[in-house]
Amino acid sequence: MNRKDFLRTSSLLGIGFSFPSLSLASLGQKKGEDKTTHSSVFSVDIEHLRKLSNVIAGDLPTKINVTKVADTIRPANVVVEGENPDEKMTLSRTVYQVIFPQGTIMLDSGMDLETHRTFGKTIEPYYPENFENVKAALNKANLIILTHYHADHSAGVIRSEKIDELAYKVWVSKDTAELLIHKPHKPTVEISAEKVHQFILVDFETYYPIAPGIVVFKAPGHTIDSKMIYIRLADGREFIHSVDSGWSMQNILKEKMKNASWVSENEEQLRAQYKWLNRLMKTEKNITVLCSHDNEQYNDFIRKGILGNGLTI
Repeated sequence: MNRKDFLRTSSLLGIGFSFPSLSLASLGQKKGEDKTTHSSVFSVDIEHLRKLSNVIAGDLPTKINVTKVADTIRPANVVVEGENPDEKMTLSRTVYQVIFPQGTIMLDSGMDLETHRTFGKTIEPYYPENFENVKAALNKANLIILTHYHADHSAGVIRSEKIDELAYKVWVSKDTAELLIHKPHKPTVEISAEKVHQFILVDFETYYPIAPGIVVFKAPGHTIDSKMIYIRLADGREFIHSVDSGWSMQNILKEKMKNASWVSENEEQLRAQYKWLNRLMKTEKNITVLCSHDNEQYNDFIRKGILGNGLTI
C-alpha cells in the first residue's frame, strides 16, 4: 500500500498527518553534533494536551489493550535507587493497543526472542504466543507509534519479516530516526537509513496530535528522543502513557531514579517529569498514568478492567 492509499485508509480513524520533507541527508548520513538542549523544567500543559486532542475530527478511542512479550527480573535497588537489594522486581515488556471504532493504533512494537536475549545475562521469561499476537496486531494496525529507539520498543517492527509492508504506517520522530540509524540499541536492531526513510518521519517542537484523542509529546530524559502520550477515551477517561520515564511507578511516586550501571539518563529531566506526573495525579483525578514496565500495574489494571487483557486481532 502506498502513502496515498494509507491516507485514505487512515481517514477511518480521523487521522491527519504531516509528512515533512526529510531527505536521507537530513537523517544524518553525515553524523553531526547532538544539538539537543536539556532543561530541568518540564512545562507540558495538560489543558493544551486536552485542546490538541480535539483538533483532529473523528470518533474517540474506546479502549486501551495491553500485552507483554517478556519479563525482566532485577534487584529492587537497580530499578529504584535506595530500595532493598535482596528484593526482586519484575519488569514487564509491554505493548499497548488503542482501539477505535474503525481501527487500531499500536504504541510500540515489542521484541522478538533473539532481541530479548540481548537483555541481561540469564534466561528470563519470554511469551512467544503473545509476541505472535503482537505481530498480527502490527500487521492489522492503522498506525504504529515508536516512542523511542530502544530495542524492546522497536524490534517488533525492525525485525519483522513484513517490515516493507509495515513501514508506511510506522510513525517516528526525526530524532528517533537518527538514533535508529546511527546508534542501534542492540545488534539485532540495526537498520539502514533507506529503510527508516520509508517510515512516517516527523519533526516537531513539543506536541503532535496523532488521531482523535491522542497527542504525542516530547519527554527527553530516559533517552534524548523519549516521548509520552496523552490518550482521551470516548467515555471521558484520560491517560498519560509515561513509557520509560520510570521503570516502575515507584520511580515516579518516590521521585527516585533508576540505579542500573548500564543506563545513562538525564536525572534533572526525569525528576522534573516525576514532579509533573505526581502533581497531575494529585490534582487531576480523572487521569491515569501508565508505566510500560511496571508489572504490578500491568496485572492490577487488567484485573480491574482499566486495560484490556491482550490485543484485538
